Amino acid sequence: MEKLTIRDIARMAGVSTTAVSFVLNGRSGVSDATRQKVQEIIRQTGFTPNIHTRRLNLKRSFTVHVVMRQYDFSLFNLFAMDVLTGIFKESKLLGYSVIFTAVEKDTECSELMDAIHSKDSDGVIFIQVCNQKVIRLLQEEQFPYLCVDSHVPQDGTIPLLEVNYYDAARRAICYLVEKGHRDIGFLISDRHQEFHKHTLAGFTDAMVNAGLPCRPEWMQRVIHNIPQPATNAMEKMLACRPWPTAVFCASDTYAANAIRYVTGRGLRVPEDISFMGLDDLVISEYTRPAITTMGLDKIHMGRQAMHTLFQMMNGQEFQRVQLLPTTLVERDSVCTLSEGKP
Repeated sequence: MEKLTIRDIARMAGVSTTAVSFVLNGRSGVSDATRQKVQEIIRQTGFTPNIHTRRLNLKRSFTVHVVMRQYDFSLFNLFAMDVLTGIFKESKLLGYSVIFTAVEKDTECSELMDAIHSKDSDGVIFIQVCNQKVIRLLQEEQFPYLCVDSHVPQDGTIPLLEVNYYDAARRAICYLVEKGHRDIGFLISDRHQEFHKHTLAGFTDAMVNAGLPCRPEWMQRVIHNIPQPATNAMEKMLACRPWPTAVFCASDTYAANAIRYVTGRGLRVPEDISFMGLDDLVISEYTRPAITTMGLDKIHMGRQAMHTLFQMMNGQEFQRVQLLPTTLVERDSVCTLSEGKP
């Protein structure tokens, strides 16, 4: 089968080749209906424009640079890898290539800027990375960039695509309350200040609105610079009676480790203690019991990130702070209490 050309796409859409070119390059000058029609045909046919011709004509690389955090604990990369999949899918549709760099937490500003400058790209997406010095330099250069799940202040100074973690925590507690739970604990992350602030606020507001106490001994920080951090935090929570009937965990990985710890002590999940997670990582389906969690379409998040950066690179209007909703994913780790008993 011969490779499709812009002329073929124009013929199938019933529009001019100029209109197709405008759509491919994110330019105005075509109606929304025409843009959607051309994009749908491109999606259906898998059409990829000749990148070399576009680079020469428009003096662009049509490459996006993704900078992502490299964790020592590989499970934390599952979230970022799903986001990256979404970026790949949307970039193909928009006619862009993707290159990426994995960085450590303490990567120096100069090293990161060298990595960005050395790779010919039209914009940068940071996944779970935010180096304030790098951000300032990119702003000075007026170089398009977007932070994704980077846990930075949501004041509009930094272009941000983030999960609405406040609402996720609040709705998780509301769900547990609906299930009859009144004694609810919280495994809190200490990894990011903004993440900690929003999840704690969501937890606290939901508990207060339900007329329930936030007991300090049931609110344990997961400290990441010690071995088995979630296990250690759960051990502290169960150090004295009474125990909570349910625990909300700020990560599915916390929930999985906490479940392993309590079942190792001979407790039943969810009959003795229910657990609820956050993120809906793939591991939540395969623990025993499978984890009830607040899930996010991470591939959609990646596609939205690429689309937003595309708008920025082409001088279009875009929303500087986008908070994505989560969805309740019910599995087997939460039981319903009736008069305090499962």
